[in-house]
Amino acid sequence: MAQEERKPSTSIWRRLARRDTRENLKKAATHHAVQPPPQKLHRRPTNTQKKEWRDKPTTAHIQQITTPTQRPRILTISTTRVVASDMRTTPFPASPYVRTVPWDVFLPPDQVYSLVMGFLPCEMEDKWFIYSEGPDNSGKMKVHFHRSWTGMKIATLFIVVDWKGEGAGKIVGVKWNGTDQTVGMNEEEAKYMVSTCCSWVLGVDLEEDVAVLLR
Repeated sequence: MAQEERKPSTSIWRRLARRDTRENLKKAATHHAVQPPPQKLHRRPTNTQKKEWRDKPTTAHIQQITTPTQRPRILTISTTRVVASDMRTTPFPASPYVRTVPWDVFLPPDQVYSLVMGFLPCEMEDKWFIYSEGPDNSGKMKVHFHRSWTGMKIATLFIVVDWKGEGAGKIVGVKWNGTDQTVGMNEEEAKYMVSTCCSWVLGVDLEEDVAVLLR
């Protein structure tokens, strides 16, 4: 009878399994022994005192917004020509401080037209009363500037209009009140005042010529 084939014993596998189990338990015990005991949480003290910076003034970021300087508004130009009788006015005072000097300023036709038509104030804020005389057959014209509140005469422009061309003109002189009524206004101040008035009231810009004068 042939000898039966023996099955491998499983006892060795049991021993290996038990050895692995013992080693795992030993490692687990060592791991727990190395770890420090858990620490308890302690409540931190609360500082109720105010910090120094709270009592000190703080600087915030301040942004300044500026708007660009705008050109003075142009008041409504009269649709009918303003005449001297539209308001009560007074002439230049008899004084040596009423002076006349030459002035050379070119005027295109549209500016000549605005000066001819003049300006009649509607409110106290308008400040000026402007009217013209002429031009005559030779093209000579005068433009008179009065304060609308008092009727006091401040200045007169002397203009020559070119009838043969397209109606352009030229300022050839200015006469102004340099008495105590205007606090002794001098030539530069008078030309600047007339230029500012023409620009603000009539839209006639003479600033470039004044800039040349003041250089």
